[in-house]
Amino acid sequence: MPYSADREKLNHILVSSRNIEENRDEILRIIPELIICVDCEQNMPTHIYNVFDHIMETVNKVDFDLMLKLAALLHDIGKPYKKTVVNNIDSFKGHEETSEIIANLVLRRLGYEEEFIKKVCILIKHHDYHIKPTVTGVKEVIHLVGDELAPCLLSLQRADLLAHSPVRYKPILPKLKKARRIYAAMNKEDL
Repeated sequence: MPYSADREKLNHILVSSRNIEENRDEILRIIPELIICVDCEQNMPTHIYNVFDHIMETVNKVDFDLMLKLAALLHDIGKPYKKTVVNNIDSFKGHEETSEIIANLVLRRLGYEEEFIKKVCILIKHHDYHIKPTVTGVKEVIHLVGDELAPCLLSLQRADLLAHSPVRYKPILPKLKKARRIYAAMNKEDL
């Protein structure tokens, strides 16, 4: 496995770095597919960072779990390929699927296990899914990604949201917190 050393180095960076930006050059060396994100601006009121810096902020804000860190690192890798501009506002419709495809290729190249890759890609594919803060909404998420990945998706969405502008996260964060509480209550009932 020629990329196993890169995988191990990336794993170490992701689960031990408090500020992922300190490892920027090494991450771009290991995953050159991210280079295109460095200069990809996001001219829209909901964003305050370019794509790469938004990704770095998301990685910094997600829990210290390798699967979550990788999902955060690759969740928007497809944005530059989907960028369109309408009335001077950028749009990235469909970037979730493109990010999932690129992430799959990157993770395979680095030699991650098939089941692990599948889980990371599910999180990436659904990272922008609108979760309704109701029992029905949380059940929809569980049906969509599975019970094991539902709390991971909630964590990824929280980190991603906090890497946006306050205009974006302030109205949505309370709804996401409510969905997390509903999920926790549902799991306590199952015990």
